[in-house]
Amino acid sequence: MAFPAKAEIMLADVTWRSKKNVETIGELDAVLDAISREVSPERPQAVDIGRANGDCLTLVIGAKSGCILNFVAASGDPPYFASVGDPAAEGVFTFFVAEDHHSEAPAWQVVSHADARQAVHEFVSLPSGLPRAVTWCMT
Repeated sequence: MAFPAKAEIMLADVTWRSKKNVETIGELDAVLDAISREVSPERPQAVDIGRANGDCLTLVIGAKSGCILNFVAASGDPPYFASVGDPAAEGVFTFFVAEDHHSEAPAWQVVSHADARQAVHEFVSLPSGLPRAVTWCMT
């Protein structure tokens, strides 16, 4: 008698340089921590986190000042959402996509490392919707 193949369990896919499937919050944290150790504070990097329904949360990590988050629904259609940190913050937050593509976001989108990580945990734990650990605005 043949047994069915074990179903692959996915909590999330983490993409930076390559795609990694993670099955637990612990594995997710280990992957994000490893990426953080590789990233220079002068070149924060965008990391895509996809959950089972296809939604994507982009987490920019590596900066000393904090992180930014962007949310795109599985459809790819608007509305799009960005994190809101200090609404009075001025200037820009510079980061890189795909390691070398320069990008910028308003400095008011920067949230603390702890709040960003909590939002990531909520994101992968929810079947849909935005995490509540941070405030969001439509972009």
